[in-house]
Amino acid sequence: MPLPKPRATDNETTFIRRCMDNEEMYEEFEDEKQVRAVCQTIWDEYQEGKEEKSNTEIKNNLYNTKSNCELKDMDGNKREVAVYLSKFDNIDSDNDVIKKGAFKKSIKEHGPGTNTNRKIQFLRHHDWTKQVGVFTKLEEDDQGLFAVGKLGTSTLGEDTWRDYQEGIIREHSIGFQYISGKTKFVKDESVKGGGYNLISEVKLFEGSAVTFGSNDLTSVISVSKGQDTKQLIDQISEELIQVINSISQGKGSDERLYNMEMRSKFLASQLSLLAKAQPSLLDTEDLEKPTDKIEIFDWKSVINTIETKQSFNDYPKEAKENAKRGIELNEAQGNKCATAVGKLRASQISQGKNLTVDILKRTYSYLSRAEAYYDPNDTTACGTISYLLWGGKAMLSYCKSKLKELNEI
Repeated sequence: MPLPKPRATDNETTFIRRCMDNEEMYEEFEDEKQVRAVCQTIWDEYQEGKEEKSNTEIKNNLYNTKSNCELKDMDGNKREVAVYLSKFDNIDSDNDVIKKGAFKKSIKEHGPGTNTNRKIQFLRHHDWTKQVGVFTKLEEDDQGLFAVGKLGTSTLGEDTWRDYQEGIIREHSIGFQYISGKTKFVKDESVKGGGYNLISEVKLFEGSAVTFGSNDLTSVISVSKGQDTKQLIDQISEELIQVINSISQGKGSDERLYNMEMRSKFLASQLSLLAKAQPSLLDTEDLEKPTDKIEIFDWKSVINTIETKQSFNDYPKEAKENAKRGIELNEAQGNKCATAVGKLRASQISQGKNLTVDILKRTYSYLSRAEAYYDPNDTTACGTISYLLWGGKAMLSYCKSKLKELNEI
């Protein structure tokens, strides 16, 4: 089985999370602890390999993204936002430092007011099918790349404008390409890796409003100083309250509400990690006294509404019974036949939970591979038990039919 490989845009947290979400890892290794150890080793070796490469290596010329967290101003009458898309002379997580002048040529050739039909775009989440408006101003100043964006009146534009108003959008990110010969490695022993990449020019394609920045809250695992952790808890808590309040108002499209619900779950998980790491930093008195806004918020009705429209639970009764049977058989074998992912999937299917399209895809992929190990006459075999935990043949047939219906296979 080919092991997952770090991507150029990965940091340690995002890679470990993606590696541990790879279901094939649990087929190859014994348990979650072993998978975690293997993922960590892959990352450590990748980092060592990067540091051993020549410091003069030129950056890749693929599509790259970088985030900046600054919203300068909003004009409700004009539906305009003023933001910094990038800052100059700061070392970012890629050990890059962008110099003033790096965007000058791109703005001159593709900025607002040019005659080209390939202008620098104002997007959402770097998705070229989601143009939320147009840039009316793009210019470099001493701080960085300053932009004024005018939001459109489409559904996506309206949703994005609401997200700005309610504080959901806090970050902006650029989509760009490194240019050969415009990157210079500067040695600096005070910097991890022995120096940084000084970028004198890039090819700028777009600026995006993003809910999750490329470096968004990734420090939550590595924070060690109490004061830094406390500040991070306050930051996450503040944003979580804003997201909850926005969901409770129910404004915007289903997609917007779904994205916010996913955001709230992500933020809650970060608080949980911090609480486990340093529980004394959380003010338990405040936690026991929720505000009126949180008390009137009906999580269950909102989540049920969103999940009903975004996922499916119409799989056959036989699939649910197979999962229940798999749970019973696995317990009889000391729970040795199920990975963490398998246990989760069995719990979801046996209870008739809503399953997203991505989960249906993964279920179909697993059952298609695992069918060869299923023997209905041997109920003690892990291959049989695991197959039943995922819903068995009934679930395989359902997933295949549903994914074809959705044009996913």
